[in-house]
Amino acid sequence: MCLKTSFSRIVLGACLWQGSGAAEIVDRVDVVVDGQVIKESDILSEIRVTDFLNQAKLDLSLAARKEATSRLIDQKVIRKTMNAGLYPPPDPAEADRLLKQVRQRYSDDAAYRRGLQSYGITNDLLKEHLLWQIAVLHFISLRFQAPGSPGERAGSNADAVNQQFFAWLDQSRKDARIDFKRTDLQ
Repeated sequence: MCLKTSFSRIVLGACLWQGSGAAEIVDRVDVVVDGQVIKESDILSEIRVTDFLNQAKLDLSLAARKEATSRLIDQKVIRKTMNAGLYPPPDPAEADRLLKQVRQRYSDDAAYRRGLQSYGITNDLLKEHLLWQIAVLHFISLRFQAPGSPGERAGSNADAVNQQFFAWLDQSRKDARIDFKRTDLQ
């Protein structure tokens, strides 16, 4: 009995000692949009994936972080409406097709993996990003219809849909409660 008590105290003491070290910040909440959190890691991932897809030099500057934060705020506004409206999620096969197109930019799988690694992203993160892009395109096509006759030029129809979407997004963003925890990202 005494031996069990001593062993329990040693284990408890070791656990307490390990937990008493200096606290380490793992991630930070940078912005809250209508109760939805945008973390620093979200902003960095958005930059990394966007620069990878655009084949641009990785830019983690404050200006790039501000742009990514703005895109993520828009995404939170869109996601909130999508969730409220019960818009169907896209078929993952659509993301697989886009992923295949991205992979074709590289000579082989090893080069593709090196490309991902150089931007600090994973194949799963990239696929998730592509799936979200598809979801947004489906949302826009379902939610916003351009007025006009069926014989209207496709380009002007797309322009009208874009105008409707961006007007809606601007108003929705104004209506959203956005709390910047890091004021330098405004």
